[in-house]
Amino acid sequence: MSWLLRPAVENDRDFCESLSRSNMEDYLVSRGIPWDSTRFLTSWTELDNLMILAEGQVVGLLRLLPEQDALGLRDLQILPAYQGRGIGTWAVEQVQALAVERGYQGVQLRVYRENPALALYARLGFSTVSVVDGTIHMRWYAYSDRL
Repeated sequence: MSWLLRPAVENDRDFCESLSRSNMEDYLVSRGIPWDSTRFLTSWTELDNLMILAEGQVVGLLRLLPEQDALGLRDLQILPAYQGRGIGTWAVEQVQALAVERGYQGVQLRVYRENPALALYARLGFSTVSVVDGTIHMRWYAYSDRL
């Protein structure tokens, strides 16, 4: 299967919010956190939003933000029908390559403890930096000396 990234356009925003909201719903409900559309819409202009395409069809999204010396992976969402096909692995590898290309020391992210993506991140070389209220803060270092 052929996958690629393209920059999101304004017409992608509603799809991205819907996918993020749907995929994150159980995690947020279990923590008593309501979905905040205003926060999502504000972040839309602040983040680098990328669409994930499989065979030319939009199947997910990546949202990135520079965070000091690292590229922050703020959101990775894949349509449920496309999960388990290696797209998430490919997408994270693309973020790692972008971080190196853009001169960052690594990639950092946060993931809920019960999220199955935790195993994906660990497999791709991310290590736990801290755990705060059931949220695991992880980092992948682009350089082995961890500058």
